[in-house]
Amino acid sequence: MVLTYKPDFEQTKIRWRHFWNKEVYKRPIILAGCYKEGINKQFPDVFSLRYYRGYNELWQEQIDLFNEWAECFDFVGDGIPSFSPDFGPDQFSAFYGAKLRFSEHSKHTSWTEPIIGNWNKFLPLKFDPSNETFQKLVAYVRFIAKDAKGKYLVSDIDRHSNIDTLLALRGAEKLCMDLYDNPELIEQAMLSLRKEFPLISDMLYKAGIDNDGLGTTVSWTGGFYSEKNFGVVQADFICMMSPEMFRKFVLPALEEEIEYYDYSYFHLDGPGALKHLDDILSIKKLSVLQWQPGDGQKPNFQWLEILKKAQKAGKAVHVFGNSMQPLTAEIVKKLHKELDPTLVVYDGIPIKDRKEFENLSSWLEKN
Repeated sequence: MVLTYKPDFEQTKIRWRHFWNKEVYKRPIILAGCYKEGINKQFPDVFSLRYYRGYNELWQEQIDLFNEWAECFDFVGDGIPSFSPDFGPDQFSAFYGAKLRFSEHSKHTSWTEPIIGNWNKFLPLKFDPSNETFQKLVAYVRFIAKDAKGKYLVSDIDRHSNIDTLLALRGAEKLCMDLYDNPELIEQAMLSLRKEFPLISDMLYKAGIDNDGLGTTVSWTGGFYSEKNFGVVQADFICMMSPEMFRKFVLPALEEEIEYYDYSYFHLDGPGALKHLDDILSIKKLSVLQWQPGDGQKPNFQWLEILKKAQKAGKAVHVFGNSMQPLTAEIVKKLHKELDPTLVVYDGIPIKDRKEFENLSSWLEKN
């Protein structure tokens, strides 16, 4: 199969097949791209308002912007052109009755106000498939899937399920206190969310995220691709939890979500979450670890002790830089001597043209 925006899609699929089998096909996976030769135009904002446009049903406007950009972009590496029908990080809580909100002064993200005051009025938590936000999202998935055919793929959404859903529904301060004062209620709420995660996921996949069986990509983590069911698992709230509470309330949910997928990727966010690294790496079926150091920290690629520890546990690592210190081709060459090439994905390498990418690719193959 050929995708309009990725003519070498079939060749790229071969490299991803080897990656998921913990093999290297000629060189490690590289996610990189550049504008096609001769493209000098300035593009309007394509991605930062995608949640706002999606939720407010400006679907044609959003997808026209994406297509205009993708037609001019050269996906030279192994990333697959994709677009996510996404309403923002708190959308799972909206499936349970919270209201998604946007500020006119900050349209790039959305949030929800906590709605759980008295737990007894909300337990057991129950997902209603007729929920207005969920039905709107399903319709958006179908809209994107129809436009994507033959050109690009539909990405999965940014889920923030399990404990992050409770965080949005209850509020951080109250949830922290509940872990001490009402642990049995938190356990009951988590069991409800865990039970319904596969149901919600199945409905979204059938709406179009499965790309008619072609596989899924994950946009916000850099265009990962799999021909099988693949998704990102995370729990950002765990930075505020002790290891004992994490193991009791959250780890079982993560294990179940990872079991749901054929291949999985854990987004570990911030230094406060590092205390849980060993527990997360102990999950046998976990495929990839993404370590996100957070604002004010040295870039991901400089945390070699974390990257090597993950690889030693048999997990691939997602390696990237930040706005202050990008992951350059020269840095990749140095890391290539330190990291197992079968268990690494290099992302966000700034390149000016296809030739520059091919020079790096050739070097990696020869070395």
